[in-house]
Parts: sequence; structure tokens; C-alpha cells
Amino acid sequence: MLQRISKLDHFSLRVLIELIEQQSVTTVALKLNVTQPKISRTLTMLRDSFGDELLTREQNLMRPTKLAESLYEPMKSLVESYRLLSDVVNYQLCQKKEINVAVQSHMGQFMLDCLQETAKELSLDLTFNIYPWTEQVQRLLSLSQMDYSLTANPPDSDKIHKYLVGHIKKFFLVAHREHPVFAEPLSVKNAFSSPLALLNYCIIEKKQHRIETLAEKFNIPINVRLKTMDLNQLFDHLENSDSVSYLASMLIKQPIASRKTLKAFDVTDIFSKNSLKIKTQEKRRPTFSLYLQAAETSPVLFTKNLEALLRKKMTSLNY
Repeated sequence: MLQRISKLDHFSLRVLIELIEQQSVTTVALKLNVTQPKISRTLTMLRDSFGDELLTREQNLMRPTKLAESLYEPMKSLVESYRLLSDVVNYQLCQKKEINVAVQSHMGQFMLDCLQETAKELSLDLTFNIYPWTEQVQRLLSLSQMDYSLTANPPDSDKIHKYLVGHIKKFFLVAHREHPVFAEPLSVKNAFSSPLALLNYCIIEKKQHRIETLAEKFNIPINVRLKTMDLNQLFDHLENSDSVSYLASMLIKQPIASRKTLKAFDVTDIFSKNSLKIKTQEKRRPTFSLYLQAAETSPVLFTKNLEALLRKKMTSLNY
């Protein structure tokens, strides 16, 4: 048996994995960009190699046998190892490669530091193109026109790999140091009494900010003076107005530290109190987490090291 299965190649393993997942020869042929007869011939070869039907037809679907189900995870591991080997070879052949990354402005330097450190660890000479995060990032990743993004709560996608790197647990009130909001104890009741400046992560499509959603749900009157994607513009406005802003994540503290006229106050506990009952349809508070998203064509070895580094540094920031 070992002699027979040792002749299986990367393509045949992918065919069996896809057939188990898709349960359709037609769908697998389209996904792998080959003809249906080629998929059928490969399945015949696989059946001969394993001495098992592997997939049996039930109505319009192909159901995996018990053997096929037990082979699924080991085969996925083998295919991933093939990709890893391919990565190593490709990196040795390419003296320089460009990596396209989308990230929100306040996370830009943090992400760039991690990218450069990962490249250094792997002895790679890479160029990083950093782009602002927009609603189009998901589409660009699925088309492999973008390599990576750092995104909060991204949707699942068959064409995008995502890796949890940290939970967003910290929320900060930011305003100029002399703002009267810092002169009295902050509560949910007076948290929105000052004009607001909101960091809006969406450029192309109009999307309600979660602060606006919260205010609308609990009938809290708010005065929004500014919405911007540009963190520096937001800070400039806060320095020269009576507006305040509520920003999430520990990563916001580094850019604020460079602005001597601004002050950040941790309001996590205030917004976690039972007095502010923010519930979803599942009857629990919504949570926000950061994910590294990677296109299907992103280099496996680099992705693995980058994911580990991001998680390590996020943990050190007490996410």
C-alpha cells in the first residue's frame, strides 16, 4: 500500500480534497481550471491506489467513504507542506518581491515593523506597498491583487485565509489635554455630551459608525463634527477644537504619544458596565478581534512567521 500511495502527486491530492469538500466533479473541474474527464481519470487512479471507492454517488452529490473522511486532514497537511516547499524554492529564486498590504492608518507603522522583521528573519529582500484599508480590500484579496490586510472582524471567504492575532479589548477617550471632559468623572450618561470626531474606516461606501449605531439604539443625542479616514486629520481637529473621539485598540497609544497636546483616557471599564447593555441578536455583547488576512497566493512561510509575530506583539500590548 505504501508503495502505491507514495506515487501520488500534489494535483491528485488536491483533487481528492476538493471532491470531498465540493462533492461535485463539475465544481472541482471549474475550481482547478481543468476538464471534467481529467478529474474523473484522477479519481479512478486514486481509487486504484487506495483500494477504495473514496466517493460514492448519492443523488446529485458525491459522498466520501469512511476512508476518504479519515484521509482528509492528513492530505490537507501534505498539500500545505507542498506549498511550503514551493515557497522556499520561490524565495530562493526571487531576489526581490513586492508585497501589497492594506491596513488602517493607526496600525500602519506597527504592521510595517512586523513585515520588515519577518522579512529579516527569513533573509528576504522585499518591498512593501502599504495601502489604506477600504471596503474594497476583501475583493482585492479574493482576486489576489492584495497580499495581506489587518482587519477587525472580517467575513469568512473561501479565497481568503484569515488568522486571529488579537482581541480588541481597550477603548480610549481622546481629546486635547485641557478639555473639560477630563475635569469630571466620566460616565455613560455624559460620555457623549461633547461634540464627536469619528475615525471612519470606510472610504468608498457610506457606513454608519458603531458610535452612531449605539447612540441611535439607546436614543442618545450626539453631535458629530467630523468623520475621517485620516488619523492625522482627526488628531489635528482634536487639538484645535472642543471635540472628543473614542478610539479602540492599544495601537492608538503610540501615535497619540507623539502629540503632546492630546491625552488618551482608558474608558474600557465604563463601556463594559452593565448600565450600557449593548446586546446582539445572540443576547451577548459584540466582540471585536483583529485578523491577519492573506490571499490564496500569499507565501505560506512568510504568512506563518508574520502571523506568529503579530500575535506575539499583540499579546505584549495586553489585547
